[in-house]
Amino acid sequence: MAVMNHVVLHYQPIGQEFKHDAEFFKNKKVIGENQKVSNDYFWKSNRYIGKDWTGRDLDLTYLIDRPEGYLKGRLSDAEDVDYYEFNIIEYRIQNVLLLGKYNLDLQITLDHIPEGCDYNLVLYDSEGNQVGIGVDNGNGGKSITLPNWNLENKGYMVKVQAKDGSDVNPDEYYHLSFQTNQADKNNILAKQMEEMSEYGYALRKKLHDGQDATEEIQALEKIRKKYKDYYAEQLDKLHMEQAKEYLQGEKAPDKNDIKELLEKMAMGEKLTEQENGFVNIFATAQEFDTAKATAELSSTLKEITQRLESTGIDLSEYSFHIQIGADGKTTVDGIDDGLIKSKVETTLKEFSEKLMDIYFTLDTDIQNMSEKERYLLKAAVDLEKFLHKATNGKVSLDDVKVDNGIIEGISRNLDKLLNEPGKNLTYSNYQSDILAIKNYERTQHKRILAELNVGFRVRNGKIQIKR
Repeated sequence: MAVMNHVVLHYQPIGQEFKHDAEFFKNKKVIGENQKVSNDYFWKSNRYIGKDWTGRDLDLTYLIDRPEGYLKGRLSDAEDVDYYEFNIIEYRIQNVLLLGKYNLDLQITLDHIPEGCDYNLVLYDSEGNQVGIGVDNGNGGKSITLPNWNLENKGYMVKVQAKDGSDVNPDEYYHLSFQTNQADKNNILAKQMEEMSEYGYALRKKLHDGQDATEEIQALEKIRKKYKDYYAEQLDKLHMEQAKEYLQGEKAPDKNDIKELLEKMAMGEKLTEQENGFVNIFATAQEFDTAKATAELSSTLKEITQRLESTGIDLSEYSFHIQIGADGKTTVDGIDDGLIKSKVETTLKEFSEKLMDIYFTLDTDIQNMSEKERYLLKAAVDLEKFLHKATNGKVSLDDVKVDNGIIEGISRNLDKLLNEPGKNLTYSNYQSDILAIKNYERTQHKRILAELNVGFRVRNGKIQIKR
């Protein structure tokens, strides 16, 4: 599965403990990856540990306008994929509205790639459309310039992964950083802003005076549509330009062609270099990761089947349901033979964490949650597993209470660790997650785990999630 990263701030030199300190966050230049949360593009849950000196939650955006700043991360294996989210609206506001500058060209660079490795850099917009693939920058790294196609697209996600067939070095860090370049004063963003500013001013004045502002609202919507269409046009042009090296005189693939390639991926079939190129260019990040997760689900069942066959159990003879609890407990329904059922459950328990991650990627109910709810749900599952292991099953997340910021209902040995974690990052993470979850449950009047129903159906040697 892909890895969606939390990140943690570090002092230089690397290795010293991070601290919650206003001056620290104000001047910090180095950001370090923390692989606490594992998942894919859809989760978008990367947040640095702590807040900046103004009290805002930190994300990769923190590095913009910090020319000496960078994020350091590692790929643990060839299947590891790191996603990092950032938002450029503040940068644009600061440089255009406040400072009157047009220095809007932003470039993101991947460098310090471990020797002997080849890592890819890919950029997605807020809808998951691929809007940039890293190209060699002449310094041993890869760079992408963010497209300035309209003002509306403010959020981006950058992906780092090993190129197909490339080695990875889990002991060495890659770096991600931002650079700024002078843009044309008459670029598209400046033009859109100029067109909108006149109507925007008139709109605010009419609303302030209690007048009808229908004309201005319609004019602004028309301008937005104009540049939205321009964005789509530029996206198509970019994809066609990127696809040239793979076309070999053939016509470009249409949506149905890409759908077929994704289905081929989902079935676990190996794509050709050309097909891989097309999927990476034309498929959205979520479509790509969903296909990979579906293929991984099938390969996981195959691994489970092989494991059980060695004990004399042929899963193709059974139809049954798998249920996985938040604490990782795995149960099977539909196998009558008690001994076989027990062996299947014991084997499945070893795969419960992988199956849980796959479920989170594929389940539509989870996908329909807000970003905050998805993060809290994943955090709650991690906490439930932690509490179950730490207390030998005596304490669950439902037993935990919070009173004036103090975590209660936990065992004595966990009290100090969770309420006074100090510089221990693991327990600091657990503490902040518990406080966030209990605050959510208090304000929303519902358990975050109430809707979690991780289930799979196995039939005729095939597996799919229960919906």
